[in-house]
Amino acid sequence: MSKKVLAKEKADQVKALVYAKADKCGYITRSRTENTQFLNELVDDPEVGGVLSQFYAKGNVRTYIKDGILNAYTKKLVNKILDGVSPINTIRQIHKISSSLIQQCTGKESKLSVLRATDGRIFVVSGGTVLKWETALRKALELVARQPKLSKNGTPPAICLHLVITNNSLTAADKKHIKTALAAVGVEAVFLQ
Repeated sequence: MSKKVLAKEKADQVKALVYAKADKCGYITRSRTENTQFLNELVDDPEVGGVLSQFYAKGNVRTYIKDGILNAYTKKLVNKILDGVSPINTIRQIHKISSSLIQQCTGKESKLSVLRATDGRIFVVSGGTVLKWETALRKALELVARQPKLSKNGTPPAICLHLVITNNSLTAADKKHIKTALAAVGVEAVFLQ
């Protein structure tokens, strides 16, 4: 007996339903425990897990929902939040100086911006999530390493991270810890929701 193939139209319907349910429950702002419970509910939901179980084994249904739908949902919302924040405004707020955008990266680095302040200083702003702040920092550092002309008189550009909070588990102590760790290497962090 051959395995059924999940048609794109059916996959899109399930995805739209999961997105609507995730919007309704505030998935991106909930704790991991709450989101695990939500995932379990989706697996047991006849319109989501029930449909997918016709095409995948039960363990694979959970993986499909989590990795194939909810991760894409979270990424979409994170990108929307990052797209709504201005690197120019961030530099103005943190460093009290005007700047202009001189480079906007694209592709996998689309959340990287390079700015020049009115006093000539260069800034790199990188976006990501709080859970993966190291990735946002690494991307900024790799950009600086690839483009040595961004350094002026041996001084590398200042780096600022836009970090999206993707669940409510980030405490004031967690924020302070991240800011302190980043400040030790001269990097600023701005938390977004």
